[in-house]
Amino acid sequence: MRFQRLLLESAGATVTVDLHPRLTVVAGVGELERASLVNELLGGLAGSRPGTHLEVVDDSGRRLGVMHPSNGGRDRVVELTTQQDVTIEFVDDNGEVNLLSPMGLDLAAARKRCRMTGGDMAALAKVDGAISSLAAHDQDRLWATAQRVRETSDALRVEVAAVGVDPEDAPLVEEIERRHHAFEAAQARLEYIRHHGIFIGGASVVGAMPAVALRHWVSIPLLAVAIITTIVSIAYRRRMDKARKAEKRALDEAGAESYLAFRLQRMNQTLDGGADRARLARAATDHQLALDAWRAMAGEVSVDWAFDMRDRIRAAAVRIREVGAPVAATDNSMSAAEPAELAQALIERMTELRHAGPRGETLPLLLDDPLHGVAPSVKAWVLELIARSAGSPQVIYLTDDADVASWARMEAISGELSILEPAPESADAAAGVDSEIELTL
Repeated sequence: MRFQRLLLESAGATVTVDLHPRLTVVAGVGELERASLVNELLGGLAGSRPGTHLEVVDDSGRRLGVMHPSNGGRDRVVELTTQQDVTIEFVDDNGEVNLLSPMGLDLAAARKRCRMTGGDMAALAKVDGAISSLAAHDQDRLWATAQRVRETSDALRVEVAAVGVDPEDAPLVEEIERRHHAFEAAQARLEYIRHHGIFIGGASVVGAMPAVALRHWVSIPLLAVAIITTIVSIAYRRRMDKARKAEKRALDEAGAESYLAFRLQRMNQTLDGGADRARLARAATDHQLALDAWRAMAGEVSVDWAFDMRDRIRAAAVRIREVGAPVAATDNSMSAAEPAELAQALIERMTELRHAGPRGETLPLLLDDPLHGVAPSVKAWVLELIARSAGSPQVIYLTDDADVASWARMEAISGELSILEPAPESADAAAGVDSEIELTL
């Protein structure tokens, strides 16, 4: 299976993303935008995401349209060549449209297989080193920390679902809440400073007036205090404005120029509709603290990968205890991986997706900026490998890396791949007016 087109509808506007059958590089997209696009593509295959429509081609060459109406209508699958409704072929046991079900997969399994981040590639490239590094930690503490990440993630997803947002969008909601909390904290600090500053500054000015009239030196420190309190108040006002702008960026990332704005606008409407933001904020904070604790121990290694390798990590920990020798610190970052190790990790994942289903069905590979931190020379070599190997499976490379974007612009000339960069169709779109927006070459 490969993606042909993604269409998003929201607030009277439409985003269209046309995807190359071999390799598409979506450049200029940050972490939130990458997470959003992965959710749209994979979530559109399984489950209901109102306003998300997909055109896909299965391994037999049949073109299918997967439609999730924004008005809450029935999800449908249509064979685009004949316009025949074939929804019945893709209804799972829960009565929902699910193109992954015939492959024996659910959305969580497909995300684990199809998405590859920098942490995933680093762990796969340095698998022995990653296992040794995790085995060197106190195992009770390690797995308690990992379990805490899973528990807080589940709790956050529950709270996100409770406010009417797709649980798969939990990272986006978490970022909105984090920035909203920062804005409220900055606002509270400003009010505190302004309240006390006005009192202190006013008292200083009043006290300075007789001294000024008498031309006494005491007026100088009093006036200095008044000036300082004014400057401090202005500084905190600027901090609050900065926090407000950061929150707004989280709510409409890149404005009309980005497909992420559609999802965030919808979330903002839901969150402003009387939802319990306090519980949601607590869940987001708890999850972030759990993630920070895990990253302090494991670095770039993901919790899911660690649980997949749990038996090997525990066995390595037992060997370390029996031998009694300390384990040298191992650098499992992307920058420490050898080119051959990166290539091996990539080829193994592509081979797995080439035969993802029981009848040899393929699934696309979604690369989530996996080469971040890699040396430019190594990065260029791996990009050439991706370009040569793409097609089976289809590869969609999401990145905010200027080096990858420059490489893709040059390679797109041959037609072997395409590069998409968010750009409004018109000045009206750039100004935020509702219109059709397309990610163009």
